[in-house]
Amino acid sequence: MSETTADSLEEYIVVAEDSPPNRTILTLLLRKLGFKVLECEDGDVAWSVLDEGKDKKIIGIISDLMMPNMDGLELLRRIRNDERFAQLPFVLVTAVSDKDYIFEAKNLNVHGYILKPVTFRRVSEKLQQLFPERRFPKLAG
Repeated sequence: MSETTADSLEEYIVVAEDSPPNRTILTLLLRKLGFKVLECEDGDVAWSVLDEGKDKKIIGIISDLMMPNMDGLELLRRIRNDERFAQLPFVLVTAVSDKDYIFEAKNLNVHGYILKPVTFRRVSEKLQQLFPERRFPKLAG
């Protein structure tokens, strides 16, 4: 039996979103952009997936800001305080324009925001910023 190396693992993005329709939209858009997705219904589940995901190469997190159980800011705080994940790209999805949340997220080194409603263009532009070496498909015109 051969041992799996980090380089041979498929790359995943964790999506933490409590709204099933929004989670489905994000997942479909990410798959169209060539990513594998681990879907989570809140920050608690996302944290468990990260914490137990030794067999997965997780390259980023896209999280809703407002969720029950553990919101996006608490998830971001936990990730930044854990040396295993501290440098992981983290993007918040939000309709909220509350300056306090944005200020706190900036202090926690968030990599950006995707404003709701989530669109192919908004997601692909943000991922192109995070992964400039990748080539992404264009939206069919």
